[in-house]
Parts: sequence; C-alpha cells; structure tokens
Amino acid sequence: MKKHLLPLTMIGLLVVAWIIVWPKLPEQIPIHWNVNGEANGFASKLNAMFSTLGIMVILYISMAFLPKVDPRKTNYKYFTKSYHIILNAILGVLFVINILMLANAMGYDVPMGSIGPLVVGIIFMILGNYMPQVRSNFFIGIRTPWTLSSDEVWKKTHRAASKIFFFGGLAMILATFAPVHLKQAILFSVVALTVVAPYIYSYVLFKRKP
Repeated sequence: MKKHLLPLTMIGLLVVAWIIVWPKLPEQIPIHWNVNGEANGFASKLNAMFSTLGIMVILYISMAFLPKVDPRKTNYKYFTKSYHIILNAILGVLFVINILMLANAMGYDVPMGSIGPLVVGIIFMILGNYMPQVRSNFFIGIRTPWTLSSDEVWKKTHRAASKIFFFGGLAMILATFAPVHLKQAILFSVVALTVVAPYIYSYVLFKRKP
C-alpha cells in the first residue's frame, strides 16, 4: 500500500486545489503556452479540470495495472523501485504543472514559458538516471522491434539512452536561461534527439549482433 500513498496523495491534493479555486476561476482558462510564456491554448474550466485530473488518474491506474498484463511481467520484480519512482516523477511533474496552471488562471504572474522546460528537463534527468535499471517489457522504456527481440540490445540501448535523457534534461534546464530564439531550438533538438537516437542505436546494435 505504501507505493500507492504518494500518487494518491498528489491526485487528492489536486482535487482539493480545484475545489478551492473553482469559484474564483474565469470560465475560460489558459492550458497551453509557447516558449515566450504567452498563452496560446484555452479551455473551459470544466474541460480543463477533467482533462488534467483525468490524465493523472488514467496514468496512475494504467501504471498500476499494466505490469499484471505484460507478457514479460516476471521482469518487473527486478525494477519495481525504479518503476514506481518513474511513475511518481511523471505524476509529480503533472501535479506541479497543474498547480502552476491554476495559479496562472487566478491571475498570478507565473513564467510558464520558463517553468515548462524546467519541469520537463527535471523529469528527463530522472528518467535518464533510472532507465538502465528497466528490464525488457512491453510498456515502459525504449520499446523498438530490436530491443524487444534481444535482452542484450535492450540493455545497451537503455544505457546509452540514459545518458541522452540525462544530459538532454540538463540542456532543457539550462535553456530556461537562454534567449527565446535559442530556447526553442534547444528544446526541439533535445526532444528530437531523445526520440530518434535510441531508436536508430537499437537498430545498429541489432544489426551488429553475430
């Protein structure tokens, strides 16, 4: 039960936060911002509440349930701690973003253009730190046809990807202090690198196998 305490607490606190600020919120609130911190996406407060809370609830339920249906569920016992740290880190990021979104909607001056990359950078660094501990499975990690077909390729790909994610996250954090035109280039470059590089590397490793 301990492993469920933190995620359920975050979800519960967010529900309480929504209840407290609900009467004071405008009917339309910003839910998306560009790198300049300018709001460029809006939703009704009802839709915003259900979508933000819904994402956290669905993620929590999914992450709790998926190990039970994974054909490689026996592997989860080797990285149970890392699995829950990753889940809590993702939920923590969503929690912080939601609280900041509510503060922004209440009229507080929240620099969302800087906070977004900062928070995402932190989660990238956490993912990078724990990625090498993740064993082969069908739901979490770098799941390509080549990593899933070879434990050796899986391990080597995740060791390399961990460095990419960690330093990519660090670059995102540093990008919050960069000029706007550089910030956007850094963010897109990091995202592209973390998506494409591990995929290509897993294929190269697989082709090199004897």
